[in-house]
Amino acid sequence: MTAAGTEAVAFSGELLDCDGHLYMEPDVMGELVGAAGASWIVDSLRRYVGTEADVAARERARAETWSVKGISALGSCDPVDRVAALDTMGIHRQLLFPNTVLRELRLPTPAALDACRRYNDYVVDWTRRADDRARAVCQINMCDRDWAVTELQRVIDKGARGVLLPCAEPPGGTSPASPVWDDFWRLLEESDTPAFIHIGAGGLASAEPDDPMFPPRRWADAPALRAVFADRPGGEEQFGPFFIVVAHLAAEVFLTCLLMGGVFERFPGLRFGAIEFGASWLGPLCERLDRHAALLHKVGVEYPMMPSEYVRRNVRVTPQWTEPVDVLVERYGIRESYVFSTDYPHVEGGRHPVQSFGQMTAQVGPTYTREFFVDNGRLLFP
Repeated sequence: MTAAGTEAVAFSGELLDCDGHLYMEPDVMGELVGAAGASWIVDSLRRYVGTEADVAARERARAETWSVKGISALGSCDPVDRVAALDTMGIHRQLLFPNTVLRELRLPTPAALDACRRYNDYVVDWTRRADDRARAVCQINMCDRDWAVTELQRVIDKGARGVLLPCAEPPGGTSPASPVWDDFWRLLEESDTPAFIHIGAGGLASAEPDDPMFPPRRWADAPALRAVFADRPGGEEQFGPFFIVVAHLAAEVFLTCLLMGGVFERFPGLRFGAIEFGASWLGPLCERLDRHAALLHKVGVEYPMMPSEYVRRNVRVTPQWTEPVDVLVERYGIRESYVFSTDYPHVEGGRHPVQSFGQMTAQVGPTYTREFFVDNGRLLFP
């Protein structure tokens, strides 16, 4: 192990993992999602669960926690086993995001709204059984403002540890910075409940045509862009060479609205995470918004703080382990906004994320490894 990797492991047991995933056994997922339409993910899981490959992987998972991925991984579905996995990986707490196609997050249908409620009840109970160490976030469908505010209040009262929001379309047909959403953001701020957007909440290129996506999936309507990877244990990684490269655009648009629309000024305690979109886009976005805010100042539009300052105070993002975190910090600053994640048990999280990130953060300076792995993430773990 490199010296940098050793430095990261020094914080074993304290690590805050800002992106993990909650699997469900296929019958449970099918029951929760119901008529909202979980499409190929449930079908893929049903084909895989119980196969020789699944059984063999589950037997290896406790001894090879970092290596076994998908629904076969240790604690993929079970809260007690997930805590055991966190102990093995040296993680104190982990945020868990859903492993469905998220149609129930976006579609303006009664079936989708019902699925949201069922899922939220399930994950609040699941988080309690994980001793609050694995925090499965709720989902809020924002197609209707009144329904969204009511459901948000309901899950906060039940003990939600975070909420996942859609970012494929303007919520309720308007901007998230519109005053009609102020009661929504106020509830989150007053309850110290973090709000999240996550890759997939902006739509999937592989989803059904009626499921919204930003940018529209028709941009990927070309043979070379429709390439599909071989099935993985969870079936969720069926992405071609288009989606991952553009998925952050949904996050950029949503966050730009919050920043330039004054949401973080009106609600300074709002906690916000943009998860698994990568981090390379954040610095250039802050530079553009700061320049624009300075220009607007000349014509009488005042921002009490620069957009990048709101980002540093209110926003956290998860770099991919393939992104050069040290270069991003050196080039753009905003060192407070980068946080650790494993993406466990998805395959793209890799087998050595602690060591990979540790090598990069050590290049920033003597204190940054702890900042990245522990301190920065506290905003998302109130």
